[in-house]
Amino acid sequence: MVVTVIIVTRKHTDKLNKQPNYVLIYGRRKVGKTYLVKQFLDYDIYFIVKRGGGIIEGDSVRSIDSFETFLEIVKSHLKGGKTIVIDEFQRLPDEFLDYVQSFHPEGKLILTGSSFHVMKDILSSKSPILGLVSEFKLSLITPENIFTELSQHMDAEKAFELSPYLRDPWTLQYFQGKQTDLKDIITFSKQSIQSLLGEVFLEEERTLSGVYEGIIRALALGKWKLKEIANLLYSRRLIDESDPSRIRPYFNNMMSMDLVNRVKLHHKKGYRYKIRSPIMELGYLLDERYNFFDEDISDKRVDSIISNNLYGHLEQFCGEVFSELYGGTLEYFYSSDFDIDFIITDGKDVLAVGEVKWTDSVSEKDVDKFLARTEYLSGDKIFFSKVEVEREGVTSFTPETLLAHYRG
Repeated sequence: MVVTVIIVTRKHTDKLNKQPNYVLIYGRRKVGKTYLVKQFLDYDIYFIVKRGGGIIEGDSVRSIDSFETFLEIVKSHLKGGKTIVIDEFQRLPDEFLDYVQSFHPEGKLILTGSSFHVMKDILSSKSPILGLVSEFKLSLITPENIFTELSQHMDAEKAFELSPYLRDPWTLQYFQGKQTDLKDIITFSKQSIQSLLGEVFLEEERTLSGVYEGIIRALALGKWKLKEIANLLYSRRLIDESDPSRIRPYFNNMMSMDLVNRVKLHHKKGYRYKIRSPIMELGYLLDERYNFFDEDISDKRVDSIISNNLYGHLEQFCGEVFSELYGGTLEYFYSSDFDIDFIITDGKDVLAVGEVKWTDSVSEKDVDKFLARTEYLSGDKIFFSKVEVEREGVTSFTPETLLAHYRG
């Protein structure tokens, strides 16, 4: 068996290494904070804080059980001009932040922690380290980073199809080069998908309530409006009133945890809500349909769910690709007659609008429909497909041309 090792370089790692101040790297569980630090950042000493408060010095595997002893070690190393990493620092007593304030600006301190805790407490207006640390939020691997890396191991078309699902760093352990199969990733990681949600809440919120999990399941089923999600949760007796205001605070928390994101509706009030991780969305959809987490289901059913949801995930991924390329904000448009796959804006200005057509061929009628639907919108008209489109007024992108653009 040949094992393909894939290392995806994160953007901004050079800037993090050159950053002279204290640095705070935060993000939800399993987005690769520890991997980023160990693979790409320069440091002298690494500490990991265990659940329960115990501390391990990474290189020597020395256990430090006394908080006071740990503080003295950190203080001594920083005074000596060393660069120290404290991984999962939010597990330390709250008073640790006061000590960080007293350490500053000696040495260099790199702190990593969970997103919700950091946003709620560490970066609040009353935090003693506010303004003393440079903040860096780590989320899913960027579209450019994952697509260009996968394209080194397979053709651009397959790399593009897999990119939305391998953006979650923990999925890279299932990467097998050209033989990588999304069905296998889903099948072999179903317990990981379920455990990931529980692990996020163990670190962030302490308890995973039925409402939180109910929201994830509603989103996996394709419901994205607060009203229809509230209706489903009420029908399942998870909330006592079908009122969107009852679940809005849950969404705010889940966005802070990087479990859910939202895309603004163009020229309308409200947002389109989605599970941040497509691989998690597939897992929970399979469980809703076929009790996936508790039973073995056929490959045919897994393939069916994947094929029925691939386009939506590619559409979402394309939107992020072009919002990154244009440096704008991703928006979405829908009506009773048609949808527009993505709109990139800068304030009130429309920079680009896009259509994703993931089929083996594209007809003139397909392009005509896209241009008719977007004629009232300014900006570039982007048509993303497997085959290149030659049409005046249309900017055609394929996986190959996108890759060429990234590689300059």
